[in-house]
Amino acid sequence: MKNGARTLLLVLGDVIMQIVAFFIMLQISFPGDTSGSVINSHLMPFGVIFFTWIFIFFLFSLYETQSVKPTIPNLRIIGIASIVAFTASIVLFYVVSSFGITPKTNLVIFSFTFIILFLAWRRFFYSIFSMYFRKSVAFVVDLSKDGSTVNDIKDYIENYPQSGFFIMGIYSSLEEFIRNHSVARVDTLIVSKSALQGSRDIKLLYGNVENILDLTYAYENILGKIPVDAIDETWFLHNVKGTSKTFYDMISYVINVTIATLILIITSPILLIVAFLILLEGKGNIFYTQLRVGKNNKTFKLYKFRSMVVGADQGGAEWTVANDPRITNAGKIIRKLHIDEVPQLWNVIRGEMALIGPRPEIPSFAEKMEKEVKHYELRHIINPGFTGWAQIKWRNARGIAESKEKFEYDLYYIKNRNIFLDLGIFLRTVIIIFTHKS
Repeated sequence: MKNGARTLLLVLGDVIMQIVAFFIMLQISFPGDTSGSVINSHLMPFGVIFFTWIFIFFLFSLYETQSVKPTIPNLRIIGIASIVAFTASIVLFYVVSSFGITPKTNLVIFSFTFIILFLAWRRFFYSIFSMYFRKSVAFVVDLSKDGSTVNDIKDYIENYPQSGFFIMGIYSSLEEFIRNHSVARVDTLIVSKSALQGSRDIKLLYGNVENILDLTYAYENILGKIPVDAIDETWFLHNVKGTSKTFYDMISYVINVTIATLILIITSPILLIVAFLILLEGKGNIFYTQLRVGKNNKTFKLYKFRSMVVGADQGGAEWTVANDPRITNAGKIIRKLHIDEVPQLWNVIRGEMALIGPRPEIPSFAEKMEKEVKHYELRHIINPGFTGWAQIKWRNARGIAESKEKFEYDLYYIKNRNIFLDLGIFLRTVIIIFTHKS
């Protein structure tokens, strides 16, 4: 079962659990009187509530395969998402007068019952797909070239058995694979170009393999990023040639400027308080400006609220570390709430940045990364972003290796960007800010 089908099954299961919770609520609230009139009076309002819960759960990434595993961090996210959904439900009931009913205990009964059923359904889903309905995966790769890429996919499959796969083997050539699987059928074979060079046995795969996937394509679809070490210039010719999207660029620019302006206006009282707190803590400017690399390698001044002591970068730009002593007391607060980034919306209005895109790098960092990481200069072919795919999928980078991984997410966005992906990233960024995820 593919990721999309599993996601659809998760959503369908949640809807069924909502319907069951709805009828349990009616039985408890109206014992012996679940007539058509009672059902009809509650069906439309709770239908809206159904959609609200599903939408909020989507924003909290609860329909991604990783979130199904019953871990403490996942349970924490479910708890936060449920509180947000319950609060939104209360607001809807009291704002939308056409509902004609007030929730009171009914909403509490429904919410409590649904959460119990939701957790039970997720536990059942995890148990079933981590033990049954799993499909076999084998690799034909050159480990000397593709080792890190293969290990990332292998680690994901082993850590998330609910993804529906198990690994049958890793082979260095088609000949070795065919010798070991001349009888046993493999559902999915993942191959790399380097391992296929010079092979004459490709035709023998047909009949023994259901799906054959390129290593890069499999990595992208399973992990949501592009493996830098496994791609070459040919990949860019086929996959990044369409990054000049005139209609998309025009629409997104209008949306970017409109949203950035609205956010600055709405948050202006908070921004004034932050400016006052920065002034209280000592000398120095309220805003911190720094040169960053923009589209086509053009540099621009990026604006942020100052969160570090004056002169923190006199010795040159450095990656921040945990409990960085250069961060002021006020800076710790505004960084935790991500308010220090809000002035960058002025850069969005000026057209130097977009709301969504790769985060803009300091020129010295960008120059260093271009020497250390293949194809790194490609992240500058579009406007940098206030937030991005890498920001919702990964933490702040604190070194070359982590910056390289974030670049792989940036490449995924550059290849796949569209209005709907932008909307999803923006909404999930809002959730990350309010849950203090960094």
